[in-house]
Amino acid sequence: MTAAPLEASAAERTQTAISLPPRRRSLGLRIQVLLGLAVVALFAVISTGALSLWAAADGLREQRESTVNAIASAAASAISSALPAQTLSRDFAVVERLQPILSQLLEGSGLVEVSVMDANKRVVASRPLRDPADIDPPAALATLSGVPSILHYRKSGAGQTELLAYAPVTSGKRVIGIVRVVLLAPPPMIGFLAKSGTILVGLALGNAVLLVALGYLLITSLVVRPLRAVEQATAGVGNQTITAITIEGPREIESLAASFNRMTASLASQREQLIRTEKLASVGQLAAGVAHEIGNPLAAILGYADILRDDAAEPAAQVLSEAERLNISERIKSETQRIHRTISDLLEYSRPSRDEARPTDLLVVVKAARDLVAPMGSRLRGATVVIEGVDDPERWPHVVAAPERLKQVLVNLLLNAADAMPNEGTITISASAALPERVELRVSDTGPGVPPELRRRIFDPFFTTKEPGKGTGLGLSISRSIVETFGGTLELQAPSAEIGGATFVVSLLAAHSAGPT
Repeated sequence: MTAAPLEASAAERTQTAISLPPRRRSLGLRIQVLLGLAVVALFAVISTGALSLWAAADGLREQRESTVNAIASAAASAISSALPAQTLSRDFAVVERLQPILSQLLEGSGLVEVSVMDANKRVVASRPLRDPADIDPPAALATLSGVPSILHYRKSGAGQTELLAYAPVTSGKRVIGIVRVVLLAPPPMIGFLAKSGTILVGLALGNAVLLVALGYLLITSLVVRPLRAVEQATAGVGNQTITAITIEGPREIESLAASFNRMTASLASQREQLIRTEKLASVGQLAAGVAHEIGNPLAAILGYADILRDDAAEPAAQVLSEAERLNISERIKSETQRIHRTISDLLEYSRPSRDEARPTDLLVVVKAARDLVAPMGSRLRGATVVIEGVDDPERWPHVVAAPERLKQVLVNLLLNAADAMPNEGTITISASAALPERVELRVSDTGPGVPPELRRRIFDPFFTTKEPGKGTGLGLSISRSIVETFGGTLELQAPSAEIGGATFVVSLLAAHSAGPT
């Protein structure tokens, strides 16, 4: 079928006209938000914990220095009280008095060393024995000049941090020596992490999991679920199934749903208007053919009326018998009914169709479409419409369709076929069960077929090869849209060298596979 309204679907037209960029796969909205929440939770807990540990470490350092300083001062007082002659020397008697004091200072205090030096900076007693290479810093020995107490941090030979506290040993107002206490002083932060690091990490992970779980529930209920409803409704629009979205959720989602519902309602209205427009266009073509074809019945009716009038005008010269007058009356009635039936079919076809898809007798619809175009002898250019297998019901299974809309599709295909063929061609309509759940309806003609360069454009809206004013270019596009509304497809079959012409295939859902209706 060529020279008829040749149209293509909007989807195919878009694919040929627009080169879409490759789609980059990305994480879903929910995963991205939840990952962000998890990172924020971990950062918040860890940073807060680090600040808390830093504050606690600073307090611990001050407390440790105060404690060591107090221990050094107490040791100096105890040693001053234990010296009998208020002198500090390396005499055996002095050392004997100092050793118990040093041992008591080490027990339970956490100190690692206590040593006493005389005024000449010589070690008098030490607990444990002091390494001869252990030299005190010059600033620490300033206690000999009367400085109350001095603290000093250093690294030991084993790489550990030690805190040294120096306090003067006095006799009256005279400084007679120095006492030194040594305490291990690792950085407080490291100590806290060693003790509480596992707990801190556990709290961070627990908070992150709790925040992610709460975020998952909120995002799913407030964002993801409404967006999926919009996605499904959008897919329905692409499949010619328009459904309204329930307006619920946050204000932004409600506004989106309301806007989408307004858009889909407008699309449905526009689609119905396009179908109506194309239907009216085909009605105009049918009406033109019908107006020409009903001329013959009207001429016959006028002739019969003249015969009856002339016979009644001269009663004396009446030549018609009662049987002949009855026969003429029956012929007038028959021709009138023929006209009435043709016009009624045309009016019925032109009315807006609101019927839904349901189990439909395919053969009945095909016959109705054929009968609708049958009176249009001149419009069909003498083409013969042949329905194959009329006497074989198994070849015409029931399908799921809207009968009036399917009739509109068939009328359009028949008119297109007639336009594409030379005079006295043949249009063949046949059906077969392609699959257990599908039925294929074929409309074939004996025309020249569709040129290869036009096959991709025949379903394009507003594309037509007819002269201006003789076609809208919407017929095949709207026919495909109508078929898709009840789950079918409309395609142009690949050309065959043996058959020739053009064959359009309407694939419909078989009624027995559609379930209860």
